[in-house]
Amino acid sequence: MSATQETPECFFCKRLALPPAEQDPVIYEDSLIHVSHELDEAAPTYLGTIVIQTKRHTDAGLSSLTDAEGERIGELVAQLSRAVRDLVGASWCYTYCFTEGYQHMHQFVVARHPRMPPEHVRLGAKDWPGAPRGNPEQIRRLASELAKRVGHKA
Repeated sequence: MSATQETPECFFCKRLALPPAEQDPVIYEDSLIHVSHELDEAAPTYLGTIVIQTKRHTDAGLSSLTDAEGERIGELVAQLSRAVRDLVGASWCYTYCFTEGYQHMHQFVVARHPRMPPEHVRLGAKDWPGAPRGNPEQIRRLASELAKRVGHKA
């Protein structure tokens, strides 16, 4: 295994191994953490869907984080929540991680846009048909602006 301890069958390890042109737009990356904005090349993408993941394979959820990884993820959640609020006009940001379906530490930061109907609050946010969405170029520009806001150029 490489220095990032990739596991070939892990969905999130596979994401990290993709060539840059095939990855979601990168917002932040260091030796521990990789952050990107989710991107659906085939359809408009929900604005403000950020994926934070460890670079090393971790299959025990939150308890498998090192203190350094946990600190960095916490800082990024706060910084990205503020940046998403400011850049896409989110009235709130959600953060969640389950890590059961894909056993690799990954956490989402997702915008809750104003006027979201109650049936789409929380985990249904991205299913809201009227949600603000962007094409690939808009998502790449948003990711670039988010990168500036977290103080690191990816």
